[in-house]
Amino acid sequence: MTHRLYYDDATLATFDARIIARQETERGTVVQLDRTAFYPTSGGQPHDTGTLAGIPVVDVWDEGDAGTPGTVWHLLGAEPAAVGDIVTGVIDWPRRFDHMQQHTGQHILSATCVERFQGNTIGFHLGSEASTIDLDLPQFAWEAAFKVEDAVNRVIWENRPVTIHTVTRDDLKDIPLRKPPQVTGDIRVIWVEGYDASACGGTHVRTTAEIGLLKITGIERYKGGVRITFLCGGRALRDYRRVLHALRVTSSDLSVAQDEVPQTVTRLQAELQTTRRTLNKVQGQLLEFEADHLWEATPEVDGVRRISIHWTDRPFADARAIAGRLRDRPRTLLLLAASEKDGVRLVCARSDDLSQFNAGDILHEVAQALGGRGGGSSSIAQGGAPLHSQEVIIKAARQAIELRH
Repeated sequence: MTHRLYYDDATLATFDARIIARQETERGTVVQLDRTAFYPTSGGQPHDTGTLAGIPVVDVWDEGDAGTPGTVWHLLGAEPAAVGDIVTGVIDWPRRFDHMQQHTGQHILSATCVERFQGNTIGFHLGSEASTIDLDLPQFAWEAAFKVEDAVNRVIWENRPVTIHTVTRDDLKDIPLRKPPQVTGDIRVIWVEGYDASACGGTHVRTTAEIGLLKITGIERYKGGVRITFLCGGRALRDYRRVLHALRVTSSDLSVAQDEVPQTVTRLQAELQTTRRTLNKVQGQLLEFEADHLWEATPEVDGVRRISIHWTDRPFADARAIAGRLRDRPRTLLLLAASEKDGVRLVCARSDDLSQFNAGDILHEVAQALGGRGGGSSSIAQGGAPLHSQEVIIKAARQAIELRH
């Protein structure tokens, strides 16, 4: 078992150790040290990164069983020194301190949720962008979240000491742990003075003031409970800058004060919906007019108006809409095509009084001639094919509908 220096001092950023084992794996070279300050992925917290003898450490994990520490392996980004050599390990301190802020903030957040709303934390994840806790509550309103935020940040700003104690199971009867530990043997307890005691193997700040700030950014239903997303310290500051930048840009673009942005956006959305309804109505009228024009401009041959059109500059949705309008006209057979960037799309339809024609068969014939496929009912069908010249498409369409009697 590797001796873990981070158990003694989570702020340790540089240390010396001896390489005692080395293996070649599919992922690369991994080494075991006689002692390490690199935190292995566990308990919802990601591993540390940094260097060993100047070589990047890209992953760290513990082979021990759940709750029982074992061998810690370090995946390296290049060939390491030999077994037996003394190497210097350097922790990526900004990443480590960020994890310390998030993890200690989670302890206070979880304790506050228990104290205020009897919501127990049943899951924790420290992500690269944000962190989450899962509560065994059926719901959690934003009003409650703001109360929790206020309480958590009061504890943070009181600069309470955060201390680490290793105790035995016999000592637990005198310790007000927030929840029973999952580990065996000696138990590492994180104390937030006068507020929370929790069994945890992660890295934590020395005083609550080092967390800086905790901000809840999301609430959602999750597996019958509630998932809360939060940010601490530098993450909360960066998120505030991001949101402020977006607000400033939006305020400038809309030429309104920042506090007027929400109601201005609401007003513009209402206006946009009205404009869209008007536009849809006008577009429908134009399509109806175009369908009338096509029908009137196409002479009857043997008592049937056969309409074939190919468009290269409009969406297939227009062709489909016009086809729907034309099939309501009497004694009409049509095949419309629209070329788009990924191919040509086709629609064939006939009026109800031309039951001798089968739109599905006609469409299939044209699509097959163009190297594509399609089908549908006897009254309307759709399909597609690779791109062809307008002459080829029009020829195939006209042959299919003009040769049918």
